[in-house]
Amino acid sequence: MFKISMIVAVSASLPVLPALAQSSPLEYKSSLEAVTVIAPGQDTDRATDTEELLYEFSLDNRVEKVLSNGAQISGRLTLRGQRDHPLRPGFDGAFGGAPGPAGAYSGLSGGLPGDETGARGSLEAAYIEVDGGYGEVRLGRDRGVAARFHEGAPSALTHARLDSPYLDPNGLKIIRTNHDLTGPSAKISYATPRILGLRAAASYTPDADARGLDRNVSSSFGQPDLENAFEFAANLSRRLRSPDLRIDASLGWSTAEVGSAVGAPKDSVETWSVGTQLEFPLLTVGGSWLSSDNGFQGGDYTAWEIGTGFEWSETDISLNYGEAEDELAVLSSEAISLAAARDITDSLRLALAYQDETLETAAGNRSGAGFVVEITLSSDFLEITTN
Repeated sequence: MFKISMIVAVSASLPVLPALAQSSPLEYKSSLEAVTVIAPGQDTDRATDTEELLYEFSLDNRVEKVLSNGAQISGRLTLRGQRDHPLRPGFDGAFGGAPGPAGAYSGLSGGLPGDETGARGSLEAAYIEVDGGYGEVRLGRDRGVAARFHEGAPSALTHARLDSPYLDPNGLKIIRTNHDLTGPSAKISYATPRILGLRAAASYTPDADARGLDRNVSSSFGQPDLENAFEFAANLSRRLRSPDLRIDASLGWSTAEVGSAVGAPKDSVETWSVGTQLEFPLLTVGGSWLSSDNGFQGGDYTAWEIGTGFEWSETDISLNYGEAEDELAVLSSEAISLAAARDITDSLRLALAYQDETLETAAGNRSGAGFVVEITLSSDFLEITTN
């Protein structure tokens, strides 16, 4: 599928080839990022196993060229590797006590936990993009527009945050309002130009089968297959002069055909999401909400988060609270996080947070509380400009 998409993309670009001779130089940029999450001395119940050391690294490659007619042609290739909680690959997880399939959106199940998963790697992005006066088209392996346009509460953490985490030391985080239905599966997306701060977009994914690091659509927990997925999203970004306020907001809707799974799911899965962030001169507040029917009658998944953040003495501070409920997996969660982050150098960022999480399951309650340290190293190590 991806090879065919690449051929179509190259064929579609042939009409613009005459403009290449008078276009700008070709620019290539490559960057590295390594993140380590340390969670020492967590206060947990007997059923919760804490992973005190987790990590992730990514290599992001971008190439772009602006044509003489103003259109920009670019490509992106992103490779990532990580070691997350061994029982929560790609956010999915089984928590015992309520046997059954996993939700088509949440990926969560009440069945018995599977085998532990070690370090993994993934091709998270590989697409071609054409951006001009009529909008932006992407073709290839990428997230859908509902996830790309997401807005929500500010957080001083990037990877161990409460909502849509990349790394989860206690394996208890089930809050995900980042509307990522299809993960990094091959798709085509279109986004309109931004007019008066408003932009709309749509994505089509023929077969959502990606085993992404943060969204594992091909799960081993009995998750239904997703085909012919459509995503629609809108994003608003405006700055008001009086009062001095910046508004960022998002609205997303998605649907996909649901394949075979245990429990006779519905014919489709439908998900809605909304989020906003308000930036004042001294304070930023925001929140997000998501609801999905999970592809099952009576198996809804809902999640929401609110938070606030501000900068003090060159340190970013945030306070976040969120809840989630999965009726299919019989799970409910609430969590709070107080975090602070500071740039030590241009390439080193250090964050410290105290988090308190509670997860109610059909087999009993689980909890975890303690400090989390997040260390981020980043570098733009290679830039090439050529004709």
